[in-house]
Amino acid sequence: MKNKMTRNVILMAVVTVIMAVALSLYIQNTGTVPAADNAASLTDGIYTSSAQGCLSDVTVKVTVTGGRVTGVEIDASGETPELGGTAAEALAAALLKTGSTAGVDAVSGSTMTSQAIFTAMDDCLSQAQ
Repeated sequence: MKNKMTRNVILMAVVTVIMAVALSLYIQNTGTVPAADNAASLTDGIYTSSAQGCLSDVTVKVTVTGGRVTGVEIDASGETPELGGTAAEALAAALLKTGSTAGVDAVSGSTMTSQAIFTAMDDCLSQAQ
């Protein structure tokens, strides 16, 4: 009986380690865009675009320096502050980190605002190409 318990404990420990490695690889590889993707040949400048959010137009201003996205500002002041305003803050950081909308998820509860931000961001990147 002791041998079966020892074997089961060792087996569970091995499975736990394998799952931890798989989870860490998954976390590491999702939601981020490799630096080479953000190093696309974008033309330096400041690009602005707007799209319809839930209550108002949402404006995105993208700064490109050295062919890379170096700044993302989002004006969602016409949206509900608790929802659209929070989404704008979270998405500005995520879009700056990735340099595009690829791999960036919409903010729960602010789907329309998030989609407007993604549309405007994609338009800004199209202008920069």
